[in-house]
Amino acid sequence: MNKKFLMPVLTFTLGAMILFGWYEFIYVETRQEITMMESETRQLKDLEREISKLKARHEDLSAYMADMDSQLDRARMFLPETLSQENFIAELYQTAEICRAQIISVNSGEAVETKSVQSQTVNIRLETDYLSLLNFIRATLDGSRLVSLESFTVESDGGILICDLVFKIFAEVQKTS
Repeated sequence: MNKKFLMPVLTFTLGAMILFGWYEFIYVETRQEITMMESETRQLKDLEREISKLKARHEDLSAYMADMDSQLDRARMFLPETLSQENFIAELYQTAEICRAQIISVNSGEAVETKSVQSQTVNIRLETDYLSLLNFIRATLDGSRLVSLESFTVESDGGILICDLVFKIFAEVQKTS
């Protein structure tokens, strides 16, 4: 009777050991891999959503920036009908006051006329600090008319800079009929 009882117990024990081995070495590892892959898939989908959002924002911004650049180009290419250096000099004094720079002197050069454009140099001497100088130059160049910075020199007197700036202003040539 022992042999009849031993065979089912051995079969059951062997089956339990195989089931336990399958569970420990195959099922648990496979389930962990599946869980990790599901987690990676969720992360990749989230990343893809973020990329889509950024791409949509970037495309909108690039169109907006292109529009702003074209507006800035049109504004920079603005040529008044006359040189009106008096208005430009008045704007320089206002800009200097805003930028905390002290204008010492302003001189206008001779007006030069080509086929389609008039130009004139305006020499400015001012006292200021470094940041105020940069702000003054940027504000002048980004003003309401076409202006170029032809040359500048800077001397330091302690913490104060003494600057000689030469701006060139432009205007359209008046066509006579």
